[in-house]
Amino acid sequence: MTTLDITRSIDINAPAEKVWAALTQPDLIAQWFGDTCEFDPTPGGTGTFGWTEHGTFRVVVEHADRPKTLIYRWAREQGVDPVPGNSTVVRFDLTESEGGTRLTLLETGFDELADPQSAHDGNTDGWKAELGELVEFLESR
Repeated sequence: MTTLDITRSIDINAPAEKVWAALTQPDLIAQWFGDTCEFDPTPGGTGTFGWTEHGTFRVVVEHADRPKTLIYRWAREQGVDPVPGNSTVVRFDLTESEGGTRLTLLETGFDELADPQSAHDGNTDGWKAELGELVEFLESR
């Protein structure tokens, strides 16, 4: 792990299957992560995440092991397919815990980007906000 990786762990008062659904079902993703979503949560599946203020970004699923692990690569720029050098890899690991699920996020690949520190800083702040929205979304349902 490099210093530019992002690692966050949160506890969610919801079962792993419910958290998995929020990470993989487009209609649910769009309720906590951005504004629009198309997503095929199978290895090789593609999709997009869209934010009104930031644009729409392509994603490719690298690994999915329901309801334990989801890994996808997402582009840092609009309108391009995510490949090494223009994207990062996001990994979610879900573990059942007393009263719910522990979600651990790891995002890597910043060192390969044109402006690694800026991308890292932006996503660090972004994940704090987005994971907070995920917890609120799941625990209010």
